Amino acid sequence: MFDSLPYKRSQRVSDSIKKEVASIFLFKVNDPRLRNITITNVVLSDDLSNAKIFYSTINLKDEEVSIKKALDKSKGFIRTMLGKSISLKKIPTISFFKDDI
Repeated sequence: MFDSLPYKRSQRVSDSIKKEVASIFLFKVNDPRLRNITITNVVLSDDLSNAKIFYSTINLKDEEVSIKKALDKSKGFIRTMLGKSISLKKIPTISFFKDDI
């Protein structure tokens, strides 16, 4: 009857997380190292406990280490902001990965 696969809940939540994290980077993060970050994808585990956030940046290669440090430092803040904007029982643990497009 239906030819397409159902749209999984983890995919819907990951789309929502992608929008919220991009908004957080635009409006709430004050770290200048994180100004030119674009969120490209969010992969969420099926049990919604872990989120892999992929990002790209236009910065130079020598700045990648400082950007990664800034992202690791801001994980708690971003997770707290996600908790305020997305209504889930448990906010997923987030980790950032450089997306080589």
